[in-house]
Amino acid sequence: MSNKQQYSSLKIFHHKEALDAIKDGKHIAPFYIRIKPTNLCNHHCSYCTYGAGNSENKTENRDTVVRTDMIPWGKMQEIICDMGDMGVKAVTFSGGGEPLTYPYIVEAVQMMKDRNIDLSLISNGQLLSGETAKLFYDAKWVRISFDSPNEAEYMQLRNVSAVSFQTVCNNIKNFAVNKAKNCVLGINYVISKANASRVYEAAVLLKSFGVNNVKFAAVVENTPNYHNEIKDSVIKQIHCAQKELTSSEFSVINNYENDWMDKNFVTKNFPHCYTCGLVTVIAADCKAYYCHTRAYDSKAVIGDLAKQSFKHMWFSEKTIRKLNKLNPMRDCKNFCVYEERNMLIQDYFDVDSNHINFI
Repeated sequence: MSNKQQYSSLKIFHHKEALDAIKDGKHIAPFYIRIKPTNLCNHHCSYCTYGAGNSENKTENRDTVVRTDMIPWGKMQEIICDMGDMGVKAVTFSGGGEPLTYPYIVEAVQMMKDRNIDLSLISNGQLLSGETAKLFYDAKWVRISFDSPNEAEYMQLRNVSAVSFQTVCNNIKNFAVNKAKNCVLGINYVISKANASRVYEAAVLLKSFGVNNVKFAAVVENTPNYHNEIKDSVIKQIHCAQKELTSSEFSVINNYENDWMDKNFVTKNFPHCYTCGLVTVIAADCKAYYCHTRAYDSKAVIGDLAKQSFKHMWFSEKTIRKLNKLNPMRDCKNFCVYEERNMLIQDYFDVDSNHINFI
């Protein structure tokens, strides 16, 4: 496993035909979709951006999260068939809730495979075992949310039992041994004040489990300046882990250093979101949204799939108008995961084509 960049914003430039279509004002099918099949979850993380546990600490923009929402199996089959017809290239199953609690996850994954759609999974890992795990051995990537190497701390952060901690650890180790070589097994460690002191310790443990990478990211908080008192210590630990633990088989990804800033409270500095014309989100409430950070935001709904097919919705004049009208400088106050790639795309579009050979 080489340390190639799986998280790079430059991946978008391997889809030149799609970019050129967008530049020419054409509306095309999305090539990547996140599906949130259910809002049910077997963990109850106090910091969950969708709301969980006793705190319901969802981000301020999420105003429509209903914990019992789930995409009906008939609608899911219709969506997958539409994706196959539209030429969608890749799908990630994520939350919402825990995607592996979806009662039809096995059937849904098999339908995707039958249509040669690349698969990935974001999960807490507790149900990633047996036949379910085997389904994902040949996925492009699997990312497990794992927020502490300490059992008691993990239990407190996620409001789960010690059995859950041990089960997740065992599932990660077993998946690492059995997955296909080209399936990247990553860990997402969300840093908060509760687990900030264990960043380096977590990297050591996760490397011993056989994972391919660990990505450290900042918890999204509704309170400004939340990370100020921990950021220096966290960054020092990440740098130390990168220096001491990186190998051809294991990498430490530092998403924290640029994420701890209060991006939730900063106006975006680009006027158009190109990415949401190429990537979209289908959530457990059967609605399609601009992006996953604005999922369950009533102001970010593209269309309601309970009332129409995904294919009909995506190619409708109403959807085209919505996507063209979206102005992040005016409409998006939340943290933007597409910011870097939107700015790169704008730079790409702004290049004078008369000078492209003078590199």
